[in-house]
Amino acid sequence: MKLGLGIDTGGTYTDAVIYDFESRQVLAKAKALTTKENLADGIIQSLSRLPNDMLADVELVSLSTTLATNACVEGKGARGKLVLIGYDAQLLSELRSRYGLPDVKEIILVSGGHGQQGQVLAQPDWDDMEEQVRKTDAHTDAYGVVEYWGVRNPEFEQEAKQKIRQWTGKPVVCAHELSNEINSLRRASTTLLNAGLIKLIDQLLDAVKEGMARMGISAPIMIVRGDGTMMSESFARERPVETLLSGPAASVVGGMKLTGCQDALILDIGGTTSDLAMIRGGLTVLSEEGVDVGSWRTGTKAIKIRTIGLGGDSIITFDKNDNIQIGPRKATPLSWLAQHRPEIKQELKRIRDNCKWHTVSLGEFFYLVSEPSQDHNLNHEEICIIEALKDGPKSAEELASQVQCSIFLLRTENLERLGIIARGALTPSDLMHITGDYPAWDLESARLGAEIMANRLKISVEDLISKVYTGIIHKLYDLIVEFLLSGHMGPGRQSFSKDAQKLTNISFENPYDNIRIQISTSLPIIGIGAPAHIFLSQVAASLGTTALVTEHAGVANAIGAITGSIVGEETVLIKPRYDSTGITGYGCHASAAYFETQDYDEALEWARNIAAEYAEKQAAAMGAVNITVDIYEGSNTFEDSGVQLLMETVITAKAIGNQAIFSMAAK
Repeated sequence: MKLGLGIDTGGTYTDAVIYDFESRQVLAKAKALTTKENLADGIIQSLSRLPNDMLADVELVSLSTTLATNACVEGKGARGKLVLIGYDAQLLSELRSRYGLPDVKEIILVSGGHGQQGQVLAQPDWDDMEEQVRKTDAHTDAYGVVEYWGVRNPEFEQEAKQKIRQWTGKPVVCAHELSNEINSLRRASTTLLNAGLIKLIDQLLDAVKEGMARMGISAPIMIVRGDGTMMSESFARERPVETLLSGPAASVVGGMKLTGCQDALILDIGGTTSDLAMIRGGLTVLSEEGVDVGSWRTGTKAIKIRTIGLGGDSIITFDKNDNIQIGPRKATPLSWLAQHRPEIKQELKRIRDNCKWHTVSLGEFFYLVSEPSQDHNLNHEEICIIEALKDGPKSAEELASQVQCSIFLLRTENLERLGIIARGALTPSDLMHITGDYPAWDLESARLGAEIMANRLKISVEDLISKVYTGIIHKLYDLIVEFLLSGHMGPGRQSFSKDAQKLTNISFENPYDNIRIQISTSLPIIGIGAPAHIFLSQVAASLGTTALVTEHAGVANAIGAITGSIVGEETVLIKPRYDSTGITGYGCHASAAYFETQDYDEALEWARNIAAEYAEKQAAAMGAVNITVDIYEGSNTFEDSGVQLLMETVITAKAIGNQAIFSMAAK
């Protein structure tokens, strides 16, 4: 056997699988709760539930992680410093907030740079750059270097990187190493984000390796990129921004591996969110622009994905008209909370037996997760809430009484956002305990919570479950319809109008006798995540297609993490130069090289060779063996007065390889 270990850290659960590359079978799998404050803890807990004898034989470990995505959303990260060469300070000041960039005063601006064709306009002011770097170095963990036209000629970025490393000894990454995005502010955003993530990815990988060593695992680590391919540990440490959307990308690869489908929708129903992506011809459909996460607009290529706040742990509440609401916030399921803190059962019984009518949901609890730090700057009421929760979980009524305020004025949102306290409430996971679909924790508490909610809404528990399940199916239906139609909307239109949403609702419910609307797709829907088998068949039936949910759908992300391929890619542009007589020469722009010639055939030969060389080197650096390189060529032209003018020729090389263990397993 040739064993690999796949690990996926999701928003709620961390999954691990042991996979045999020779038989292509999952031999063991495990789940643990994700520990957001320290992802490595949840990973180690998950590994501890796998057979020790198999762990000792693991030859490769691959990880998909939410670290980069979480850091973007939560505004966390190390102290990255951005060095911009040739940027206009006024323009930067006006536009920087749209891309998540800091105030101009916090950026090192250097004069000089190249022109649009890659020609040198002026040497950068290296002395000024050194002075600024040395002034800020004590408060900097890593640097990112971007030249305005570095995408056309990277020589000044390369020189700046070398100098900053000599001056500081700290990590430095250039924009041309991360993205060929023409938008200079997207490149700057990508590069600064990468600088801020370097220390975080180092800490995560060091902790994972330490945990692996304690469990007797001695194997190289791979990490899943946002496009679903894989990269080596060393590559990830230098380019952690490549892990944006790593988790959803792993689910796409896992879905393909489990089903063998080449064209499909892939729906991952997790604990916190539901993510939808697409595969065509066995390839993941990527976003046309870079990934936008939180306030960051990056040039990092990743899967095209649509996400909604709907999962097994979505909070179930009601609005002022007593309509049931599911999500988008999440909560700890009552069944899980009671399993670990059984004292809440008595309070649940009291609330149910009192049958008190209230405009807020009474079957909710709060409990302490971590101690606050001095940096949190909490108000008096928040401090009182923390003190009240130190002796155990409290219902909303109990907590309001103890801190002496109305339940309507109980403000817990900031403490929840900071991860100091958490909320327990009725969730779909609790209802799955009642139906027997997911019997993981305490059934009695799940039923008590459902009875409290059903009594408040004056319906039976059975009706409550039916309404929630139908609501989930409707939301997933809407997600798929909007995803499929979004690719056919005009520029700038990425969301439905009210009328379009109304038609979608009619197509799902079909409440009229004299008209029926049917929206269908030819693409099957691959279901991933523990709840997929419960809802997907009805979602697929509503869309006139089939659902594919396999035995290991609940850990498909971890399977995708260990079974992905490695792809290196390089694009070279050949740009003609014109004057009144016609073409006078050609500029060839690669990610790390620039070449000029007056001969088009010589330009083509250089571009093909450098594209193939760089793509193969990149794949090898990411850990690939048995690499094959394919080259794709195309030209963009413009017709003027019957004359065709060459605008550019694009040469793209793709180098595809496998992890070394694949090659050993194939022998």
